[in-house]
Amino acid sequence: MASKNVKAKKVKKNKINLNKVLFYLKSLINNGIVKEIGVRHWISSIFVFLLSIFISVIPVLTTEATRNGSSSINNQYNDVLVESLYNYVNSDETLDFEIRDHKASLVLGNNENALYTYERGDSRIDYYFFDTNEGMPSLSDQANSLLENNPNIQSYFFISTTSFQVHLVNPTNAQAVGMANGGYTHIEDIPSFKNYIKEGIDETLPINEVKALYEDKINHFFDLGYLDLRGQQVGMTVGICLGINAGITIIVIPILFLMTRGKNNPNRNIKFYQIMGIGFHATLSPAILALIIGYIMGGAFQYMTMLYVMCYGFRAMWLSMKYLRPPME
Repeated sequence: MASKNVKAKKVKKNKINLNKVLFYLKSLINNGIVKEIGVRHWISSIFVFLLSIFISVIPVLTTEATRNGSSSINNQYNDVLVESLYNYVNSDETLDFEIRDHKASLVLGNNENALYTYERGDSRIDYYFFDTNEGMPSLSDQANSLLENNPNIQSYFFISTTSFQVHLVNPTNAQAVGMANGGYTHIEDIPSFKNYIKEGIDETLPINEVKALYEDKINHFFDLGYLDLRGQQVGMTVGICLGINAGITIIVIPILFLMTRGKNNPNRNIKFYQIMGIGFHATLSPAILALIIGYIMGGAFQYMTMLYVMCYGFRAMWLSMKYLRPPME
């Protein structure tokens, strides 16, 4: 039987078109390419827009998602908290509180709100407990009422049945310098808050070392308490940034369209959906800039609400002045 030569067919591998990749990469800085892509491939620009808006909020997303409850209270002004905490937990005359089943209550069942007051020079911090069980005013309402009646209170540590708040104030200018708040959902039962702070700490160590260990304990307490609120904070801040960035981009599209409607403008034949493609495709480089600068600035919310807006504003102005306006006579 005659043998037949069987030739195996070579399967052509799909190669990446480098020219096409470079073409799209150039669109990050080349407005002419942005215009071409927006006019011819406007649908793909919608995906670029969605990707860009997500990229623009990554710094604030990661910052808020990794924030600890003690982050905003660790500064040079929290010594009044550390000093007061040391005296509070080592005093037999101050009221103690416990946390059971994720609810706090005074150990002795005493109805007194005031737990402890610490003063050092101009600095003062007050410890208070508020009953916020059903039928009672909220922590915020009781705290506001207390502060209205006691305007001289500077810093304070409020503990309630379901949550806590700590506010530190610089006594020289009455400006807030630190805050911590949260709940008890992620905190295991604590029969005595005083013993919780002192537990596992060698009290024979130098007093400064003991205070530092107390500070670590209270910071851990704040971190656990903040886990209740972190998810809400992430959703709120990221949602605001997404809304602002997407909203500003959408507002700019009709402005770009109106700029091409001039009688002598050679771009007046460009349709609205094509202008939309141009404006959307121009979002990528501002988003990347906002991402880089955002991380350099630490992803702070107050910066992230403006970074993308400013970068996109400059890109849109550059685009419109160079490629969408009538020719100079």
